[in-house]
Formats: sequence, structure tokens, C-alpha cells
Amino acid sequence: MKKLAFVSVVLAGVVIYILLINNKSIAQDLEVAPDGLPIIKDLGMVFTFQGDAHIAAEVCANCHPDRYKEYMKSPHFNKEDPRAPMAQFDCETCHFPGGTGKEHVAAGGGRGIGGVINPAAESPIPVEVKNEVCLQCHARFPLRLPRIMWHGSIHEQKGLACTNCHRIHYDGQDNPKHLKFPTIPEVCFQCHKQIKAQVEKPSHHPIREGKVVCTDCHNPHGAVSDRLLNANRINEKCYQCHAEKRGPFLWEHPPVVEKCINCHTPHGSNHDKLLIAKVPYLCQRCHATDIIPKRCSDCHANNIGGAPNFDLEHPTRQFGIPQDKLHQSIYAHSNNRMFYRSCLNCHNQIHGSNHPSGKFFQR
Repeated sequence: MKKLAFVSVVLAGVVIYILLINNKSIAQDLEVAPDGLPIIKDLGMVFTFQGDAHIAAEVCANCHPDRYKEYMKSPHFNKEDPRAPMAQFDCETCHFPGGTGKEHVAAGGGRGIGGVINPAAESPIPVEVKNEVCLQCHARFPLRLPRIMWHGSIHEQKGLACTNCHRIHYDGQDNPKHLKFPTIPEVCFQCHKQIKAQVEKPSHHPIREGKVVCTDCHNPHGAVSDRLLNANRINEKCYQCHAEKRGPFLWEHPPVVEKCINCHTPHGSNHDKLLIAKVPYLCQRCHATDIIPKRCSDCHANNIGGAPNFDLEHPTRQFGIPQDKLHQSIYAHSNNRMFYRSCLNCHNQIHGSNHPSGKFFQR
């Protein structure tokens, strides 16, 4: 047994010695250009092994010089970061996950040769395979926190790959998230055309001005809330910027408490203040016209009937209404499009009021 162990050690030493003698470093054959990037020569497919017989990125540079230069500029080319491919197995980390590219190199390359994986968006391999290439690193702590809900998210269900939105290699732009387009909205608008149209409307959040981006409100990698919101509910997200609408208020407006999008659309509208409809039509969706005179009569009962001055001058009434129609709905005698334009002129605290007399949001 001792002799067998000794022979094994000797043989291992011989193998290591042969590898060290016969394998020269490709890095020595790379000339450096003035910009600091290597000038790729014909290196004759020389193998350079890393760790457990893995191939260095310089080998891939023989056939893919442009990709190699892009790789050198990207955050993936960071040996000090243990999460980066450079600190693991270079190109093999993404293109031969869990394996080695020796067969691919020995065969002279080629699509699919040796089990090579191309996670590009236009690649015919299954989307699940493409995404697992990225998630093997980007689903680990701490990178996994924004992506912990990816599995089961609407974007995964729609068959999106990471490379539909991101680039693996550097594209020459100042783009820390490796996006395929210069800005986040441009990436999202490739699919969400209707949102792009809304953003172009007169009343809109400052998305096209660059002050707000989609990921300020949404997590594209998945969320537990509706519409991929990165908050528990819509109001909670809105209150992060519109804190003055949060309350609590002594007198609360039920639609506001329920959700902001009862009255507002978040991306863009043809109406003022991102309203989903023009006032007074928006208010009339809840406040039918036959309710308003009854509420007014609660306080002005003595005037109605005895002295009709209040009814004739109130903005919700038409001047000169016949006496026999004072207590009827405005629909009974006139076109309502001429009236109810001034709801917010009087009820200006429509989101809620803390005034003791603010029951009707007038102060």
C-alpha cells in the first residue's frame, strides 16, 4: 500500500511537470494597444488551464476578439469580486456552466459544439436555460434580493430572458446595469407601447424628462404585489413622493384611502393632474347629481322654498330655474355639461381634511 501511494504521488508530479513545461501562457503572446486592450494574434488554439483544467478567457479571444475586449471592460472582468466570472472560470462560467469548454476548443468551435451555451436573446435554446446561466450568480446573496421573486413573475411567465433587457458584454455605454438601451424607460417601452403613449400625454410623470424611471415604482424581476410594484400597495408607493396626501386625516375621502388610481392614472393623461377623467365627470361617477341638492338642503332648508336665493346662485344650479323645479335633479331641466365644473374650487381639500368643519373637504 505504501509503494502504491508513493507511485501515485510520483506519477502526479510527473503529470504536473509536463503540463507546466508544455503549456505556455497565452497572456505572454498578447500585445497591448495604446488603449490598454490586447491585440489578439493567431495563437494556434493553445490551452491554458485554470484550476480543474478550465480554459482561460484568452483562448476564447482567438475566435472572439471583439467579445473578449468587451468582456475586459465589463464588471464581469473583475478578479477581486468573487461573484464575477473573472474570479471563477472566465467565459466558461456563463457559456459552459458546470462544465468545461475543452471539447469546444478542440473541435475548432462552432454553435452548440461541446455543449456551448449562447444566452443571447436571439439564441434558439430554451429561455429557462438562458436565465439559469444568469441566475447561478445573480440569484445568490446579496444579488438575489431584487430577483428573489423572479420565478413565477409575470415576465418569466411571458417567456422573457435576461438578455431581452440586458447585455452580457460591455457595449461601450455608461450603463452599469448592462441594459440593451441607454435608459430604463427605453428598455421597458420596447414591450409596453401603451405606456410609452401615455407618457407622451400633456399631464404625465416626469419619465421622459429623466426625473423618474420605471424601476422607481416597479421591480421588473418580480414582486408580491400587483403590477410588479416594489411596495405592498399602490398608495404606499405614491406616498413615498406625495407624503402630504398620506394623512391620517380627521375627515377622509374613501376613494383616496382605497387607492390613488381610483382617480389618477400614474403614467399619463390628457386631463389635469393625471386624472382619469375631467372634473366634474370624475366626481359624478360617485356623486350622482340628485344627491347634491339633498346635502345642500341639510344646511339650507330654510332658504329653499322660502327664499330661493341660495339655489339660484349655487354653482351646481342653473340661474333662473323655475320655482317648481328647484328640488329636482339638474338632469330634469338642463344639460349637466354646463355645470358642476367647480367641484374642486370649493372642495379643495379633496384628499382629506383635518379641520373640525372639513367634513365636505372645503377647508
